[in-house]
Amino acid sequence: MIYIFLCVDFDRDAAFPVIGHKHAVSKPRQAEIQDILTDPEKSAEIQGSIEGFDQILSFFIQKKLPTVFYFEARTIDLISKRHPEFLERLNQTFFEKGVHGYDHEDLIGEETGMPLESQEEFNLIKKAKERIEELFSTEVTGFRAPYMRLSENTLKTLMDLGFVYDSSIYQESDKAINPYSDEHGMIEFPVIKTPKESLMKGMYTYLWPLFEGKREINEIVNNYIQLIHNSTEDNSYISINLHSWHFAYNVEQNCYFSQKEIRKNTDFLIKLITKLEEVEGIHFSTPKLWLEENELLRTM
Repeated sequence: MIYIFLCVDFDRDAAFPVIGHKHAVSKPRQAEIQDILTDPEKSAEIQGSIEGFDQILSFFIQKKLPTVFYFEARTIDLISKRHPEFLERLNQTFFEKGVHGYDHEDLIGEETGMPLESQEEFNLIKKAKERIEELFSTEVTGFRAPYMRLSENTLKTLMDLGFVYDSSIYQESDKAINPYSDEHGMIEFPVIKTPKESLMKGMYTYLWPLFEGKREINEIVNNYIQLIHNSTEDNSYISINLHSWHFAYNVEQNCYFSQKEIRKNTDFLIKLITKLEEVEGIHFSTPKLWLEENELLRTM
């Protein structure tokens, strides 16, 4: 059996690192006055995640589709205040909840020029974990780093805070893969990037190129089916990765999509999921469920 993980980085609209700021700034707000950009709450825009994700969320709920949401704590906190009904819809038992930073921090300061000190990183991840657990009344065990960038302290920090797994590392593969345990005892669920010389031609398993018109849906479907067909090891997995706002916002053109375009992007994902459900021997799940089903939770 091959597992399919549907992974949503649920964060502010197009979270961009800005030099001199430790918190991310939403790209639609980058041209605004400085006192907005320096305020972590005011510089977070959530329009795309609310309007763009609404239709696909209804589909997930209707199908009771196992999904892991890596929440940026600032975004889900703002949703709890401004759109409490949306928060309730996200609070499904078949949705796993994880952490994606507090303010989508660039942990290593690669683009901000402001790397986080070890204690500061610990405090921010702890604060994010506690807020998400409070909002959903559930334990959080998974982490995905903003920008997929881990510091030299992150994995130890996660262990100290009671996380079980991380999913912030790319692994090149033309087939389904397995998690592994690192030197800290943290379980890593890598994200697949296919080799350039493979039939999948260097495809990342993030769907943003599809939503921005750089890939065709039939190509994406065929690539995922090829990954499955290449896979022979039982209980390996392939993840589908996306951002909550990407149904509604085009980063390259710096504009929001129309409702018609949002519907089209929603239909793309529905088609991909539907086609994969037709493939024999696949099972939609989440990393936490994978660990539980394989009796490996905290034993790897």
